Amino acid sequence: MHNTKKKKIFIQEWQHLIESTQKDLRQLTADIVELNSPSLAELFYSTMLSDDEAKDFLDHDLVNTRLRKSMQRWLQELFQLNTPDADVIFDHQVHVGEVHARIHIPITLVIRGAKLLKQGIASHLVNSALSRIELVTATHYVAETIDLAMDAMTDAFISDMEKYARADESYRMFAIGQNMVAERERQRGALLDWAHKLLLGLLAESKEGDLPRIHHSEFGMWLHHKASILFQSAPELENIRQRIELIELSISSRLLEAKQNATDAKQLMKELETGISEIKFLLGSLFDRHIEEDGGRDTLTQLLNRRFLPSILSREIVIARKNNVSFALLLLDLDFFKKINDTFGHKGGDMVLQQSAELISASVRAGDFIFRYGGEEVLVVLVEVDTQIAMTIAENIRKRFEANLFNVGHNATTNITVSIGVATYHGHPDFSTVINEADQALYQAKTSGRNRCVLANISA
Repeated sequence: MHNTKKKKIFIQEWQHLIESTQKDLRQLTADIVELNSPSLAELFYSTMLSDDEAKDFLDHDLVNTRLRKSMQRWLQELFQLNTPDADVIFDHQVHVGEVHARIHIPITLVIRGAKLLKQGIASHLVNSALSRIELVTATHYVAETIDLAMDAMTDAFISDMEKYARADESYRMFAIGQNMVAERERQRGALLDWAHKLLLGLLAESKEGDLPRIHHSEFGMWLHHKASILFQSAPELENIRQRIELIELSISSRLLEAKQNATDAKQLMKELETGISEIKFLLGSLFDRHIEEDGGRDTLTQLLNRRFLPSILSREIVIARKNNVSFALLLLDLDFFKKINDTFGHKGGDMVLQQSAELISASVRAGDFIFRYGGEEVLVVLVEVDTQIAMTIAENIRKRFEANLFNVGHNATTNITVSIGVATYHGHPDFSTVINEADQALYQAKTSGRNRCVLANISA
């Protein structure tokens, strides 16, 4: 059930708006809206359909047969002189918001459309015989009426979208819990099975329409229906789809045409094999990265993945505000790390990263959080510390790096230093603020000579 408190507030504001607006102005507005509701609906949907984002959600036939009439009825209901009870109005807006959530129409589009409607009704009011004061009052009445409706609609939309998001995440976690390693191998097998059938079809003098389509294969159905939930907006998904499209719409048809020319056919076959190999590689990368992320820790360093940083910092901000304590961020960057890779290879670089993670972990407390933030960057969340303690811990880490010898394999060792940006939470509710401050401090540490700790200047 929708929040009864919000409903109560809506009813109070709606009744106040009705009571504070002269009846003759409300009657005039109702007449204008009823007379012009077809053109207002046309304004709303013609503008929506000209927007590339809106086209994905609004079909022309659907608009012409149902949505325009629904829009007209919605406007007339809001502005008719003898409006239904406020609770009925509220329930209707909630229903509309819930429908928008179910069909995933972006609420930003609806808000943009509401703005157009306010402007459209106001333009008709301007052309009426209202005095200046009456025009201001009527325009305010229109804007407040639509805004009240949009507030109720948006609240319901957000509430339902959050519910669907939680359900999606629950399903995603359930699916991930079904042994992603086994699923990875199963889909690799399904991909190769499709590729094998495609190659056989090409060799068997098949016509283009007879070639096995990926969309009808086991792998294609999994990719289309399940992968988008499991991996959401992962870039590998789009790359896989692009390569499949290239194989199905270009390489395969060109291969059929080139059979009489052995040289062309040989080159196209290589392109086909390369495309399938790329899909296989992307598929493996997709699974491997998400197995790693959903395991919670970076595979190489065993530090926390940065995807958990927003939830950790949001929680620490709540604790800090509630208990009147502070926390600090240390953003560390290994100095001249590229030189390590160039000199000792990536294996040597990986060994340095692993030892660095161990050194940092041994330098902070059990209640602190350590994240693999980037390639050679590590972010530490120090809980319940002030600026002085944070700087002391940062300086201790810097000195331990400076004094340590790092093993890079083959009985070789090397030195490496670290630059550290320090930022202390100072009350801003957006956690990105303190991250940006630590990042700026790290930049200063690196540009002023490296191997040093710099405290963020929050007044800058």
